[in-house]
Amino acid sequence: MTRRPLHLRRGRLAVVTGIVVAAALVTPTAVPSTASWTDRVWANGAVGTSSFDCGTDADYTSTASSRFLGGSIAGVDLDDVATVRGVDVAKTGAAPASVEPATAPELGTGGRPFTQAFGNPLDVGLLGDVAGIDLTGLGLGLPAGSAGAVNQVATASGTGEAVAASGLVADSGGVLVTPSTPSGDLPDPASVTLSRALPGIADVTDVGLDVGAVGASAQLAGCDAISDEVWGGVVQRTLATNLRTAVERAAADSGPAGLERDYGIASLDLRVDSPLVGALVTAVDDTVVQLDAAVDALGGKDGVLARTINQSVLGVLGGLTGSLGLGTIGGTVEITGPDLADAVAPLLAEPVQDAGGTLSLDLSKGSVRVDLAHLLGDDAHGLNDLPPNHEVVLDAVTLGALADRLGQVVDAWAAKITTALTTALGSLHVRIALAADLSAPLALGIRVKIATLSIGVDTGIAALMSGQTKLSVGVALLGLDLGGLLGVVTGLATSLVNPLTQAVVGTLTTRLFALVGTLGTTLTTTIGGPVVRALGTVLARLPGVLALRVNVQQDLDAAAPPAGRATTGRYTQTALRLSIADALVPGGLARIDLASAVVGPNSVSLLGPVRARDR
Repeated sequence: MTRRPLHLRRGRLAVVTGIVVAAALVTPTAVPSTASWTDRVWANGAVGTSSFDCGTDADYTSTASSRFLGGSIAGVDLDDVATVRGVDVAKTGAAPASVEPATAPELGTGGRPFTQAFGNPLDVGLLGDVAGIDLTGLGLGLPAGSAGAVNQVATASGTGEAVAASGLVADSGGVLVTPSTPSGDLPDPASVTLSRALPGIADVTDVGLDVGAVGASAQLAGCDAISDEVWGGVVQRTLATNLRTAVERAAADSGPAGLERDYGIASLDLRVDSPLVGALVTAVDDTVVQLDAAVDALGGKDGVLARTINQSVLGVLGGLTGSLGLGTIGGTVEITGPDLADAVAPLLAEPVQDAGGTLSLDLSKGSVRVDLAHLLGDDAHGLNDLPPNHEVVLDAVTLGALADRLGQVVDAWAAKITTALTTALGSLHVRIALAADLSAPLALGIRVKIATLSIGVDTGIAALMSGQTKLSVGVALLGLDLGGLLGVVTGLATSLVNPLTQAVVGTLTTRLFALVGTLGTTLTTTIGGPVVRALGTVLARLPGVLALRVNVQQDLDAAAPPAGRATTGRYTQTALRLSIADALVPGGLARIDLASAVVGPNSVSLLGPVRARDR
C-alpha cells in the first residue's frame, strides 16, 4: 500500500519545473516543453491538497471488458452477433456494479472488498460457423473441470483495480496458454476460412487458418496509474537521475504504472484441403487390393504360377525333341504370409511431415498443414513471448520453399510405402509341389508313360527373387527301355531348373512387384505433383491476402476529465489479429480479433472526502 500526500510535494514540483525549463533551453528538441508538462500535472486545480492511499481508497470508478471474438468478416460486424457477445463491467465505490449482458453470472472474488467479477463464457455448441469462423473445436478435448477455451471474465473494484481476460483463461484472469502447456490441457483448434480470399485454385476445396487455444489478459491498478501520472513520470525520474535519461526511459515505457498485460497462442496452422491428399491413401488402398487379388490368382493347381510352369516345361521339351509329351500337371501351389494391408497401415495413420514438423500431410482429413507459428515465429515458443504489436511477416521466399519441401515429404513417404509393400511381398512364403507324367512313342508308335516329372520349391519370395533359392526338378523313370531318349529325359532334372525359376520370378515381378513400382510413380508424380503445385499456388497468393499481428496492445488516452477528477487511459490486449482481403469484394477486408481484454478508463475524484483529509 503506497500513500502519496500531495501537499508535501508541491515545493519539490516547483524545483523540478525549474529543471525542465533549464534543460529545455539546452536541448529544446529532446525534452517536453514546460507548457506540455504543466498541462499534464496541473490540469486539475485541486491536486495540491490531495493524497492517495492505494488499496484503501474506495471511491474509484473502474471498468473492464473482455471479448473472445471481435472485428468483422464478410460484411458481418461481429460486435452485432449476439452469440459472441463479450462481458462489460463498471463499478463505482461500494455501489453495485453494472454489467452487460445483465444475465452474466457473478463470480467469486475471494472476499476482496468493493470488488465484483462476472463471466460470460461462449457456448461453442451453439455457435457453429459464424461468418466463416468455426469455433466448435475449442469446445473439444479440454480436461474435465476446465472453464473452457472461450471464457470471458471481467472484474472491477471500487479501489481502482480492473481485470479482464478472454480465451483459455482462469476466472481470476490468468492466461492458461503457454509454450509449455501440455497438449492434453488444450482443446482442438478453431478454424477461420480463407476461401473467399483465395478462390479458384485447382485441386483445392478450402483454405483456412486453424487457430489453437488463445488467451489474453489485462490488469490495471488504477490508483497506482493515476498517482504515478500525477506525481510520477518524467518528474519523479528526474529527481533520481538526469532529465535526458528520464525522458528516454519514459519514451520506452509500454504503459502506465499498475498495468500488466499477457497473452498466449497455442498454435496457428495454415490448412489447405485437397481431394488429392485423400487420393494418396486411396491409391495405396487400391494397390493393396490389387496385390491381394494377384496373390490369390497366383496360387492353386490351376493358378497363374501352375500355368506358367506348365508352359515353361512344354517350351523346354519342345526345344529338346518333339517326341516327349507332358501330361496334366497336378499338385499344389500355395502362397502364405502377412496381411499386406497391415504392412502399410501404420504409414497411413502416422503423421507425414518434415523433420521439424513444420509441414505435414493430414491423410485422414485430406489436408496439407503448415505450422505458421513455428515457421514464422520463434522456434521454441512459436507466437508467444513476442514484442507488442508484432507483425508476423509472411515472407514469400520462406513460403515458396515449402512447396519444394512438400515434394520431398511426399517422395519420402511414397518410398516408405513402396518399401513396406516390397518387404511384405518378399516375406510371403511360396510352396510349389507339382507333378506330371512324361510320355513318349515307343513300340509301334504308341505313346506310353515313361517317367514322372516333379517340380517344387518351399521358400520365401525374397529368396527366390534374389536368386538365393531356385526351383527343384526331379525325374522318376519307370524302368522302360528309352533308347536314345534316356539322356534327354534324365537331363531334364538340370535343364529345367533355370528356365522354370526365371519363369516364376518373371511372373512374380509382373504380377506383384510391378504394381508396387506403379504405385510409387502414382504417389510421387501422378498425385504428388498436383498436390505440390496446389500448395505452391496457395502460398504464392497468401502474402497478398493475409496479415497477422500478435500481442496487439492498444492504448487510448483518456479524454480530458471534468475539473477535479483524474482518469487513466483505456488499455487493450489482443492475443491475435487477422486481416484478410476478400477477393470477391473489391476493397473488402475482414479483421478478426481473437481473445481481447480491455481495462480502463478508471477514474477518481481529487476533491472527494477521502482525498481531502490531509487538507
